[in-house]
Amino acid sequence: MMTRTINFSDTSYFSKLVVNYQAQEKDVQYFFQYSNTIEIIEQIITDKQKENIDRNNLSEIILQQYNACAGIQQSEKVLQNISAFRTPNSFCIVTAHQLNILGGPLYFIYKIAQTISTCTQLKEKYPAYNFIPVYWMGSEDHDFEEVNHISVFNKKIEWTDKQGGATGRYATQSFAVVLEELKTILGTDKYAAALMDLFTSAYQQENLSKATRYLVNAIFGKYGLVIIDGDDVQLKQQFSAVMQDELLHQHAVKLVNEQIAKLEAAGYKQQAFPRQINLFYLEQNSRTRIEYDLETEKYIVLNTSISFSKEEILQELKKHPERFSPNVILRPLYQQKVLPAIAYIGGGGELSYWLQLKPIFEYYKVNFPQLILRNSALLVNMSTLKKIDKIGWTAADFFQDLELLKKLFIAQKTDENIDVSECKIEIENTFLKLQELAKNIDGSLINAVGAELQKTLQSIDSIQKRFLKSIKQKNETELAQIEKIKSLLFPNHSLQERVENFSSYYAIYGDAFLQDLINTFDVYHKEFLLINLNSQ
Repeated sequence: MMTRTINFSDTSYFSKLVVNYQAQEKDVQYFFQYSNTIEIIEQIITDKQKENIDRNNLSEIILQQYNACAGIQQSEKVLQNISAFRTPNSFCIVTAHQLNILGGPLYFIYKIAQTISTCTQLKEKYPAYNFIPVYWMGSEDHDFEEVNHISVFNKKIEWTDKQGGATGRYATQSFAVVLEELKTILGTDKYAAALMDLFTSAYQQENLSKATRYLVNAIFGKYGLVIIDGDDVQLKQQFSAVMQDELLHQHAVKLVNEQIAKLEAAGYKQQAFPRQINLFYLEQNSRTRIEYDLETEKYIVLNTSISFSKEEILQELKKHPERFSPNVILRPLYQQKVLPAIAYIGGGGELSYWLQLKPIFEYYKVNFPQLILRNSALLVNMSTLKKIDKIGWTAADFFQDLELLKKLFIAQKTDENIDVSECKIEIENTFLKLQELAKNIDGSLINAVGAELQKTLQSIDSIQKRFLKSIKQKNETELAQIEKIKSLLFPNHSLQERVENFSSYYAIYGDAFLQDLINTFDVYHKEFLLINLNSQ
Protein backbone atom coordinates (compact mmCIF):
# COMPACT_ATOMS: atom_id res chain seq x y z
CA MET A 1 0.00 0.00 0.00
CA MET A 2 1.28 3.45 -0.94
CA THR A 3 -0.01 6.15 1.37
CA ARG A 4 -0.45 9.89 1.10
CA THR A 5 -2.17 12.20 3.54
CA ILE A 6 -4.51 15.16 3.72
CA ASN A 7 -5.35 17.35 6.72
CA PHE A 8 -8.64 16.49 8.41
CA SER A 9 -9.65 20.14 8.13
CA ASP A 10 -9.19 20.00 4.35
CA THR A 11 -11.60 17.09 3.86
CA SER A 12 -14.74 19.04 4.97
CA TYR A 13 -16.07 15.81 6.49
CA PHE A 14 -15.08 16.42 10.13
CA SER A 15 -16.59 18.76 12.69
CA LYS A 16 -14.79 21.74 14.14
CA LEU A 17 -14.68 19.97 17.52
CA VAL A 18 -12.92 16.90 16.11
CA VAL A 19 -10.46 18.94 14.05
CA ASN A 20 -9.60 21.06 17.08
CA TYR A 21 -9.31 18.01 19.32
CA GLN A 22 -6.82 16.47 16.91
CA ALA A 23 -4.84 19.70 17.02
CA GLN A 24 -5.23 19.81 20.84
CA GLU A 25 -6.42 23.40 20.66
CA LYS A 26 -6.61 25.26 23.96
CA ASP A 27 -10.38 25.69 23.97
CA VAL A 28 -10.85 21.88 23.81
CA GLN A 29 -8.37 20.86 26.49
CA TYR A 30 -10.85 21.31 29.34
CA PHE A 31 -12.96 18.44 27.97
CA PHE A 32 -10.41 15.62 28.06
CA GLN A 33 -7.95 14.27 30.61
CA TYR A 34 -4.97 13.12 28.58
CA SER A 35 -3.31 14.47 25.45
CA ASN A 36 -3.51 12.24 22.37
CA THR A 37 0.21 11.45 22.36
CA ILE A 38 2.10 8.21 22.94
CA GLU A 39 4.30 9.85 25.58
CA ILE A 40 1.41 10.15 28.08
CA ILE A 41 0.65 6.41 28.21
CA GLU A 42 2.77 5.60 31.27
CA GLN A 43 0.99 8.31 33.25
CA ILE A 44 -2.39 6.85 32.24
CA ILE A 45 -1.24 3.40 33.37
CA THR A 46 -0.19 4.80 36.75
CA ASP A 47 -3.60 6.43 37.19
CA LYS A 48 -5.56 3.37 36.04
CA GLN A 49 -3.68 1.10 38.46
CA LYS A 50 -5.39 2.93 41.34
CA GLU A 51 -8.74 1.36 40.38
CA ASN A 52 -9.88 -1.93 41.85
CA ILE A 53 -10.67 -4.15 38.85
CA ASP A 54 -11.41 -7.84 39.39
CA ARG A 55 -8.98 -9.11 36.76
CA ASN A 56 -9.42 -12.83 37.50
CA ASN A 57 -13.18 -12.57 37.21
CA LEU A 58 -12.89 -10.54 34.00
CA SER A 59 -10.69 -13.19 32.41
CA GLU A 60 -13.15 -15.94 33.39
CA ILE A 61 -16.15 -14.01 32.03
CA ILE A 62 -14.47 -13.42 28.67
CA LEU A 63 -13.52 -17.08 28.37
CA GLN A 64 -17.11 -18.10 29.17
CA GLN A 65 -18.40 -15.82 26.43
CA TYR A 66 -16.11 -17.44 23.86
CA ASN A 67 -17.02 -20.94 25.01
CA ALA A 68 -20.72 -20.14 24.56
CA CYS A 69 -20.12 -19.51 20.85
CA ALA A 70 -20.35 -22.88 19.08
CA GLY A 71 -17.43 -23.89 16.87
CA ILE A 72 -15.37 -20.76 17.44
CA GLN A 73 -11.61 -21.26 17.21
CA GLN A 74 -9.54 -19.19 19.63
CA SER A 75 -6.03 -18.49 18.46
CA GLU A 76 -3.09 -18.92 20.81
CA LYS A 77 -2.73 -15.12 20.86
CA VAL A 78 -6.35 -14.62 21.93
CA LEU A 79 -6.01 -17.19 24.72
CA GLN A 80 -2.79 -15.54 25.88
CA ASN A 81 -4.45 -12.14 25.95
CA ILE A 82 -7.51 -13.41 27.83
CA SER A 83 -5.17 -14.93 30.40
CA ALA A 84 -3.06 -11.75 30.47
CA PHE A 85 -6.02 -9.80 31.89
CA ARG A 86 -5.19 -11.49 35.20
CA THR A 87 -1.79 -9.81 35.46
CA PRO A 88 -1.40 -6.29 36.89
CA ASN A 89 0.89 -5.12 34.07
CA SER A 90 -1.74 -5.77 31.37
CA PHE A 91 -3.95 -3.01 29.98
CA CYS A 92 -6.27 -2.79 27.03
CA ILE A 93 -7.00 -0.45 24.15
CA VAL A 94 -10.70 -0.51 23.39
CA THR A 95 -12.88 0.17 20.40
CA ALA A 96 -16.64 -0.36 20.38
CA HIS A 97 -19.17 -0.74 17.62
CA GLN A 98 -22.68 -1.88 16.85
CA LEU A 99 -23.30 -5.32 15.38
CA ASN A 100 -23.47 -4.26 11.75
CA ILE A 101 -24.21 -7.28 9.59
CA LEU A 102 -21.32 -8.77 7.60
CA GLY A 103 -18.82 -6.29 9.01
CA GLY A 104 -20.81 -3.16 8.19
CA PRO A 105 -19.10 -0.11 6.65
CA LEU A 106 -15.33 -0.06 6.21
CA TYR A 107 -14.70 2.11 9.24
CA PHE A 108 -15.75 -0.77 11.53
CA ILE A 109 -12.82 -2.77 10.14
CA TYR A 110 -10.58 0.30 10.35
CA LYS A 111 -11.33 0.74 14.06
CA ILE A 112 -10.35 -2.82 14.88
CA ALA A 113 -7.27 -2.78 12.64
CA GLN A 114 -6.11 0.40 14.33
CA THR A 115 -6.74 -1.01 17.82
CA ILE A 116 -4.47 -3.94 16.99
CA SER A 117 -1.88 -1.64 15.43
CA THR A 118 -1.94 0.61 18.51
CA CYS A 119 -1.18 -2.27 20.87
CA THR A 120 1.80 -3.28 18.73
CA GLN A 121 3.06 0.29 18.71
CA LEU A 122 2.67 0.67 22.48
CA LYS A 123 4.39 -2.65 23.20
CA GLU A 124 7.42 -1.47 21.23
CA LYS A 125 7.64 1.72 23.27
CA TYR A 126 6.66 0.24 26.65
CA PRO A 127 7.88 -3.40 26.66
CA ALA A 128 7.28 -3.85 30.40
CA TYR A 129 3.51 -3.86 29.85
CA ASN A 130 1.05 -6.00 27.93
CA PHE A 131 -1.38 -4.15 25.66
CA ILE A 132 -4.51 -6.07 24.71
CA PRO A 133 -6.69 -5.02 21.74
CA VAL A 134 -10.39 -5.20 22.67
CA TYR A 135 -13.53 -4.96 20.58
CA TRP A 136 -16.49 -4.20 22.86
CA MET A 137 -19.59 -5.39 21.03
CA GLY A 138 -22.49 -2.94 21.02
CA SER A 139 -24.89 -5.86 21.28
CA GLU A 140 -27.50 -3.98 23.30
CA ASP A 141 -28.10 -1.22 20.77
CA HIS A 142 -31.58 -1.53 19.33
CA ASP A 143 -31.45 0.62 16.20
CA PHE A 144 -31.89 -2.18 13.67
CA GLU A 145 -32.00 0.20 10.70
CA GLU A 146 -28.42 1.27 11.45
CA VAL A 147 -27.01 -2.26 11.34
CA ASN A 148 -29.20 -4.21 8.90
CA HIS A 149 -27.55 -3.29 5.58
CA ILE A 150 -24.25 -3.09 3.75
CA SER A 151 -23.06 -1.75 0.41
CA VAL A 152 -20.88 -3.95 -1.82
CA PHE A 153 -19.65 -2.61 -5.15
CA ASN A 154 -22.16 0.21 -4.65
CA LYS A 155 -25.08 -2.24 -4.33
CA LYS A 156 -27.16 -2.26 -1.15
CA ILE A 157 -27.89 -5.55 0.62
CA GLU A 158 -30.46 -5.45 3.42
CA TRP A 159 -31.67 -7.82 6.13
CA THR A 160 -35.36 -7.01 6.63
CA ASP A 161 -36.21 -9.30 9.56
CA LYS A 162 -36.86 -6.71 12.26
CA GLN A 163 -37.45 -8.57 15.53
CA GLY A 164 -37.28 -5.78 18.11
CA GLY A 165 -35.08 -5.25 21.13
CA ALA A 166 -31.30 -5.48 21.40
CA THR A 167 -29.86 -6.41 18.01
CA GLY A 168 -27.38 -8.82 19.60
CA ARG A 169 -30.31 -11.07 20.52
CA TYR A 170 -31.74 -11.18 17.00
CA ALA A 171 -32.12 -14.76 15.76
CA THR A 172 -30.28 -15.43 12.48
CA GLN A 173 -32.53 -18.12 10.93
CA SER A 174 -33.70 -15.74 8.18
CA PHE A 175 -30.21 -14.58 7.24
CA ALA A 176 -29.64 -17.10 4.44
CA VAL A 177 -31.38 -14.91 1.86
CA VAL A 178 -28.90 -12.10 2.60
CA LEU A 179 -25.97 -14.44 2.01
CA GLU A 180 -27.41 -15.59 -1.32
CA GLU A 181 -27.71 -12.02 -2.51
CA LEU A 182 -24.15 -11.24 -1.39
CA LYS A 183 -22.80 -14.32 -3.18
CA THR A 184 -24.25 -13.10 -6.46
CA ILE A 185 -22.73 -9.64 -6.06
CA LEU A 186 -19.26 -10.81 -4.98
CA GLY A 187 -18.93 -13.00 -8.04
CA THR A 188 -15.77 -14.98 -8.69
CA ASP A 189 -12.99 -12.76 -7.39
CA LYS A 190 -9.97 -14.61 -6.02
CA TYR A 191 -11.04 -14.74 -2.36
CA ALA A 192 -14.83 -14.45 -2.81
CA ALA A 193 -15.58 -18.16 -2.22
CA ALA A 194 -13.49 -18.33 0.96
CA LEU A 195 -15.16 -15.17 2.26
CA MET A 196 -18.62 -16.57 1.56
CA ASP A 197 -17.71 -19.77 3.44
CA LEU A 198 -16.69 -17.62 6.41
CA PHE A 199 -19.91 -15.59 6.31
CA THR A 200 -21.99 -18.77 6.05
CA SER A 201 -20.28 -20.34 9.08
CA ALA A 202 -20.64 -17.13 11.11
CA TYR A 203 -24.37 -16.70 10.48
CA GLN A 204 -25.12 -20.28 11.43
CA GLN A 205 -24.71 -19.03 14.99
CA GLU A 206 -28.02 -18.65 16.81
CA ASN A 207 -28.03 -14.87 17.18
CA LEU A 208 -26.37 -11.75 15.79
CA SER A 209 -24.10 -11.31 18.80
CA LYS A 210 -22.54 -14.75 18.42
CA ALA A 211 -22.43 -14.42 14.63
CA THR A 212 -20.51 -11.16 14.95
CA ARG A 213 -18.11 -12.65 17.50
CA TYR A 214 -17.47 -15.63 15.19
CA LEU A 215 -16.89 -13.39 12.15
CA VAL A 216 -14.65 -10.82 13.82
CA ASN A 217 -12.67 -13.54 15.59
CA ALA A 218 -12.13 -15.40 12.31
CA ILE A 219 -10.79 -12.23 10.69
CA PHE A 220 -8.78 -10.72 13.54
CA GLY A 221 -8.26 -13.52 16.08
CA LYS A 222 -4.77 -14.32 14.86
CA TYR A 223 -3.73 -10.80 15.87
CA GLY A 224 -4.89 -11.38 19.45
CA LEU A 225 -8.07 -9.29 19.34
CA VAL A 226 -10.27 -10.00 22.37
CA ILE A 227 -14.03 -9.62 21.87
CA ILE A 228 -16.24 -8.70 24.83
CA ASP A 229 -20.03 -8.58 25.00
CA GLY A 230 -21.43 -6.04 27.44
CA ASP A 231 -24.78 -7.87 27.50
CA ASP A 232 -23.54 -10.05 30.35
CA VAL A 233 -25.06 -10.54 33.78
CA GLN A 234 -21.71 -10.84 35.58
CA LEU A 235 -20.28 -7.68 34.02
CA LYS A 236 -23.46 -5.76 34.83
CA GLN A 237 -23.29 -6.90 38.44
CA GLN A 238 -20.03 -4.96 38.65
CA PHE A 239 -21.82 -1.88 37.29
CA SER A 240 -24.99 -2.26 39.35
CA ALA A 241 -23.98 0.31 41.98
CA VAL A 242 -23.73 2.98 39.28
CA MET A 243 -27.07 1.91 37.77
CA GLN A 244 -28.69 2.07 41.22
CA ASP A 245 -27.34 5.57 41.76
CA GLU A 246 -28.68 6.57 38.33
CA LEU A 247 -32.13 5.30 39.22
CA LEU A 248 -32.19 7.04 42.59
CA HIS A 249 -30.31 10.30 42.03
CA GLN A 250 -29.87 10.96 38.27
CA HIS A 251 -26.49 12.67 38.51
CA ALA A 252 -25.58 12.03 34.86
CA VAL A 253 -28.11 14.39 33.29
CA LYS A 254 -26.95 17.33 35.42
CA LEU A 255 -23.24 16.66 34.95
CA VAL A 256 -23.47 16.11 31.20
CA ASN A 257 -25.72 19.12 30.61
CA GLU A 258 -23.22 21.32 32.45
CA GLN A 259 -20.47 19.99 30.19
CA ILE A 260 -22.60 20.52 27.10
CA ALA A 261 -23.20 24.14 28.13
CA LYS A 262 -19.43 24.65 28.31
CA LEU A 263 -18.95 23.02 24.91
CA GLU A 264 -21.62 25.23 23.38
CA ALA A 265 -20.11 28.32 25.02
CA ALA A 266 -16.86 27.40 23.27
CA GLY A 267 -18.72 27.23 19.95
CA TYR A 268 -19.26 23.47 19.65
CA LYS A 269 -22.40 21.39 19.15
CA GLN A 270 -23.56 18.57 21.39
CA GLN A 271 -23.47 15.05 19.97
CA ALA A 272 -25.49 12.95 22.43
CA PHE A 273 -28.49 13.94 24.55
CA PRO A 274 -28.70 12.86 28.20
CA ARG A 275 -31.99 11.66 29.64
CA GLN A 276 -33.27 12.09 33.17
CA ILE A 277 -32.58 8.37 33.60
CA ASN A 278 -29.95 7.02 31.18
CA LEU A 279 -30.99 3.37 31.35
CA PHE A 280 -33.14 1.07 29.26
CA TYR A 281 -35.14 -1.92 30.43
CA LEU A 282 -34.04 -4.91 28.39
CA GLU A 283 -36.19 -7.92 27.47
CA GLN A 284 -35.88 -10.49 24.69
CA ASN A 285 -37.63 -8.40 22.04
CA SER A 286 -37.57 -4.93 23.51
CA ARG A 287 -35.15 -2.32 24.85
CA THR A 288 -37.20 0.52 26.25
CA ARG A 289 -36.42 3.68 28.20
CA ILE A 290 -37.01 3.86 31.94
CA GLU A 291 -38.60 7.05 33.28
CA TYR A 292 -39.64 8.20 36.72
CA ASP A 293 -43.22 9.45 37.11
CA LEU A 294 -43.36 12.11 39.83
CA GLU A 295 -47.14 11.89 40.20
CA THR A 296 -47.32 8.14 40.78
CA GLU A 297 -43.81 7.89 42.26
CA LYS A 298 -43.28 4.92 39.97
CA TYR A 299 -40.54 3.92 37.57
CA ILE A 300 -42.22 3.18 34.26
CA VAL A 301 -40.95 1.36 31.19
CA LEU A 302 -42.22 3.48 28.30
CA ASN A 303 -44.80 2.04 25.91
CA THR A 304 -45.35 -0.99 28.16
CA SER A 305 -47.50 -1.83 31.17
CA ILE A 306 -44.39 -2.43 33.29
CA SER A 307 -43.84 -0.19 36.30
CA PHE A 308 -41.95 -0.43 39.59
CA SER A 309 -42.00 1.26 42.95
CA LYS A 310 -38.64 2.41 44.28
CA GLU A 311 -38.25 -0.76 46.35
CA GLU A 312 -39.36 -2.98 43.46
CA ILE A 313 -36.94 -1.57 40.90
CA LEU A 314 -34.02 -1.84 43.31
CA GLN A 315 -34.96 -5.46 43.94
CA GLU A 316 -35.26 -6.02 40.18
CA LEU A 317 -31.80 -4.55 39.67
CA LYS A 318 -30.36 -6.76 42.41
CA LYS A 319 -31.91 -9.94 41.03
CA HIS A 320 -31.64 -9.18 37.31
CA PRO A 321 -28.93 -6.61 36.49
CA GLU A 322 -28.91 -8.02 32.93
CA ARG A 323 -32.32 -6.43 32.39
CA PHE A 324 -30.86 -2.94 32.73
CA SER A 325 -28.99 -1.48 29.79
CA PRO A 326 -26.89 1.73 29.84
CA ASN A 327 -27.55 4.20 27.04
CA VAL A 328 -24.93 6.14 25.07
CA ILE A 329 -24.27 8.40 28.07
CA LEU A 330 -23.47 5.61 30.54
CA ARG A 331 -22.10 2.86 28.27
CA PRO A 332 -18.59 4.42 28.07
CA LEU A 333 -18.48 4.54 31.87
CA TYR A 334 -19.66 0.90 32.02
CA GLN A 335 -16.93 -0.46 29.76
CA GLN A 336 -14.26 1.70 31.38
CA LYS A 337 -15.29 0.59 34.89
CA VAL A 338 -15.04 -3.15 34.23
CA LEU A 339 -11.94 -3.08 31.98
CA PRO A 340 -8.30 -2.09 32.64
CA ALA A 341 -8.61 0.22 29.63
CA ILE A 342 -6.24 3.13 29.11
CA ALA A 343 -7.43 4.42 25.72
CA TYR A 344 -10.53 4.42 23.55
CA ILE A 345 -10.43 4.50 19.74
CA GLY A 346 -13.49 5.94 18.02
CA GLY A 347 -14.74 7.97 15.11
CA GLY A 348 -15.46 11.68 15.06
CA GLY A 349 -19.02 11.31 16.33
CA GLU A 350 -17.94 9.02 19.15
CA LEU A 351 -15.17 11.30 20.34
CA SER A 352 -17.62 14.21 20.25
CA TYR A 353 -19.93 12.55 22.76
CA TRP A 354 -17.04 11.21 24.88
CA LEU A 355 -15.92 14.82 25.29
CA GLN A 356 -19.28 15.48 27.00
CA LEU A 357 -18.73 12.76 29.61
CA LYS A 358 -15.62 13.58 31.63
CA PRO A 359 -17.58 14.89 34.68
CA ILE A 360 -19.43 11.55 35.02
CA PHE A 361 -16.14 9.68 35.17
CA GLU A 362 -14.83 12.11 37.76
CA TYR A 363 -17.97 11.73 39.87
CA TYR A 364 -17.79 7.92 39.91
CA LYS A 365 -13.97 7.93 40.29
CA VAL A 366 -13.36 5.99 37.09
CA ASN A 367 -10.34 7.05 35.04
CA PHE A 368 -11.25 8.94 31.87
CA PRO A 369 -9.18 7.27 29.10
CA GLN A 370 -7.07 8.75 26.37
CA LEU A 371 -9.32 9.46 23.37
CA ILE A 372 -7.90 8.49 19.99
CA LEU A 373 -9.52 9.45 16.72
CA ARG A 374 -9.50 6.36 14.53
CA ASN A 375 -7.62 6.50 11.27
CA SER A 376 -9.74 7.45 8.28
CA ALA A 377 -8.71 6.32 4.83
CA LEU A 378 -9.72 6.60 1.21
CA LEU A 379 -8.91 3.42 -0.74
CA VAL A 380 -8.00 3.90 -4.39
CA ASN A 381 -7.41 0.87 -6.62
CA MET A 382 -4.93 0.90 -9.49
CA SER A 383 -7.61 1.19 -12.18
CA THR A 384 -9.09 4.33 -10.60
CA LEU A 385 -5.64 5.72 -9.89
CA LYS A 386 -4.67 5.46 -13.57
CA LYS A 387 -7.82 7.37 -14.56
CA ILE A 388 -7.03 10.10 -12.01
CA ASP A 389 -3.45 10.32 -13.26
CA LYS A 390 -4.71 10.65 -16.83
CA ILE A 391 -6.70 13.72 -15.82
CA GLY A 392 -3.57 15.12 -14.21
CA TRP A 393 -4.97 15.19 -10.69
CA THR A 394 -4.52 13.29 -7.41
CA ALA A 395 -7.09 11.47 -5.28
CA ALA A 396 -6.92 14.37 -2.79
CA ASP A 397 -8.45 16.67 -5.42
CA PHE A 398 -11.67 14.68 -5.32
CA PHE A 399 -12.53 15.85 -1.82
CA GLN A 400 -13.82 19.01 -3.54
CA ASP A 401 -17.40 19.50 -4.71
CA LEU A 402 -18.25 17.81 -8.02
CA GLU A 403 -19.35 21.00 -9.78
CA LEU A 404 -16.16 22.73 -8.68
CA LEU A 405 -14.14 19.82 -10.04
CA LYS A 406 -15.86 20.18 -13.41
CA LYS A 407 -15.16 23.90 -13.48
CA LEU A 408 -11.52 23.30 -12.62
CA PHE A 409 -11.22 20.75 -15.40
CA ILE A 410 -12.84 23.06 -17.94
CA ALA A 411 -10.50 25.87 -16.88
CA GLN A 412 -7.60 23.52 -17.59
CA LYS A 413 -8.95 22.61 -21.02
CA THR A 414 -9.60 26.04 -22.49
CA ASP A 415 -7.28 28.93 -23.20
CA GLU A 416 -10.20 31.32 -23.31
CA ASN A 417 -11.29 33.07 -20.16
CA ILE A 418 -15.07 32.79 -20.07
CA ASP A 419 -15.40 34.74 -16.85
CA VAL A 420 -17.77 37.60 -17.77
CA SER A 421 -17.54 39.51 -14.49
CA GLU A 422 -15.38 42.29 -15.99
CA CYS A 423 -17.80 42.68 -18.91
CA LYS A 424 -20.66 43.03 -16.45
CA ILE A 425 -18.79 45.71 -14.50
CA GLU A 426 -18.20 47.71 -17.69
CA ILE A 427 -21.87 47.41 -18.63
CA GLU A 428 -22.98 48.47 -15.16
CA ASN A 429 -20.70 51.54 -15.34
CA THR A 430 -22.16 52.43 -18.74
CA PHE A 431 -25.73 52.18 -17.43
CA LEU A 432 -24.83 54.29 -14.41
CA LYS A 433 -23.85 57.05 -16.83
CA LEU A 434 -27.15 56.55 -18.67
CA GLN A 435 -29.07 56.85 -15.39
CA GLU A 436 -27.27 60.13 -14.63
CA LEU A 437 -28.24 61.36 -18.08
CA ALA A 438 -31.85 60.24 -17.53
CA LYS A 439 -31.98 62.09 -14.21
CA ASN A 440 -30.98 65.34 -15.94
CA ILE A 441 -33.45 64.85 -18.81
CA ASP A 442 -36.45 63.06 -17.30
CA GLY A 443 -36.31 61.45 -13.82
CA SER A 444 -39.14 59.07 -14.72
CA LEU A 445 -36.74 57.28 -17.12
CA ILE A 446 -34.32 56.17 -14.36
CA ASN A 447 -36.31 53.02 -13.53
CA ALA A 448 -36.57 52.13 -17.21
CA VAL A 449 -32.79 52.37 -17.57
CA GLY A 450 -32.39 50.18 -14.45
CA ALA A 451 -34.74 47.56 -15.91
CA GLU A 452 -32.76 47.49 -19.16
CA LEU A 453 -29.58 47.01 -17.11
CA GLN A 454 -31.01 43.91 -15.44
CA LYS A 455 -32.11 42.47 -18.81
CA THR A 456 -28.62 43.05 -20.24
CA LEU A 457 -26.90 41.42 -17.25
CA GLN A 458 -29.21 38.42 -17.58
CA SER A 459 -28.34 38.19 -21.24
CA ILE A 460 -24.63 38.22 -20.41
CA ASP A 461 -25.19 35.38 -17.88
CA SER A 462 -27.09 33.44 -20.54
CA ILE A 463 -24.23 33.89 -23.02
CA GLN A 464 -21.75 32.66 -20.40
CA LYS A 465 -23.87 29.56 -19.81
CA ARG A 466 -23.85 28.87 -23.54
CA PHE A 467 -20.06 29.23 -23.61
CA LEU A 468 -19.82 26.78 -20.70
CA LYS A 469 -22.27 24.33 -22.30
CA SER A 470 -20.27 24.31 -25.53
CA ILE A 471 -17.01 23.60 -23.68
CA LYS A 472 -18.69 20.86 -21.63
CA GLN A 473 -19.96 19.18 -24.79
CA LYS A 474 -16.44 19.16 -26.23
CA ASN A 475 -15.16 17.50 -23.01
CA GLU A 476 -18.22 15.35 -22.28
CA THR A 477 -16.28 12.07 -21.96
CA GLU A 478 -13.74 13.45 -19.50
CA LEU A 479 -16.40 15.17 -17.39
CA ALA A 480 -18.39 11.92 -17.19
CA GLN A 481 -15.20 10.18 -16.07
CA ILE A 482 -14.69 12.76 -13.31
CA GLU A 483 -18.28 12.23 -12.15
CA LYS A 484 -17.79 8.45 -12.13
CA ILE A 485 -14.55 8.68 -10.12
CA LYS A 486 -16.18 11.04 -7.64
CA SER A 487 -19.05 8.58 -7.18
CA LEU A 488 -16.66 5.66 -6.68
CA LEU A 489 -14.55 7.44 -4.09
CA PHE A 490 -17.43 9.21 -2.34
CA PRO A 491 -20.52 6.99 -2.72
CA ASN A 492 -23.80 8.70 -1.86
CA HIS A 493 -21.81 11.95 -1.40
CA SER A 494 -20.25 10.47 1.73
CA LEU A 495 -16.87 9.15 2.75
CA GLN A 496 -16.19 5.75 1.22
CA GLU A 497 -15.49 4.29 4.69
CA ARG A 498 -19.00 5.17 5.86
CA VAL A 499 -20.70 3.30 3.02
CA GLU A 500 -18.68 0.51 1.40
CA ASN A 501 -18.27 -2.92 3.03
CA PHE A 502 -14.84 -4.50 3.47
CA SER A 503 -15.81 -7.55 1.38
CA SER A 504 -15.48 -5.44 -1.80
CA TYR A 505 -11.74 -5.40 -1.08
CA TYR A 506 -11.26 -8.66 0.81
CA ALA A 507 -12.71 -10.64 -2.12
CA ILE A 508 -9.89 -9.27 -4.28
CA TYR A 509 -6.94 -9.01 -1.87
CA GLY A 510 -7.75 -11.52 0.89
CA ASP A 511 -6.02 -11.41 4.29
CA ALA A 512 -3.27 -9.23 2.81
CA PHE A 513 -5.79 -6.37 2.74
CA LEU A 514 -6.28 -6.53 6.53
CA GLN A 515 -2.59 -7.05 7.24
CA ASP A 516 -1.74 -4.02 5.12
CA LEU A 517 -4.27 -1.89 7.00
CA ILE A 518 -2.78 -2.94 10.34
CA ASN A 519 0.72 -2.19 9.08
CA THR A 520 -0.36 1.17 7.62
CA PHE A 521 -2.45 2.58 10.44
CA ASP A 522 -0.65 4.70 13.00
CA VAL A 523 -2.60 5.58 16.09
CA TYR A 524 -0.82 8.88 16.66
CA HIS A 525 -0.85 9.95 13.01
CA LYS A 526 -3.09 13.00 12.80
CA GLU A 527 -4.01 13.15 9.12
CA PHE A 528 -6.50 11.52 6.77
CA LEU A 529 -4.91 8.67 4.78
CA LEU A 530 -5.11 8.22 1.01
CA ILE A 531 -4.17 4.60 0.30
CA ASN A 532 -3.28 3.31 -3.16
CA LEU A 533 -4.11 -0.39 -3.31
CA ASN A 534 -1.58 -2.64 -4.99
CA SER A 535 -2.88 -4.55 -8.01
CA GLN A 536 -3.11 -8.35 -7.77
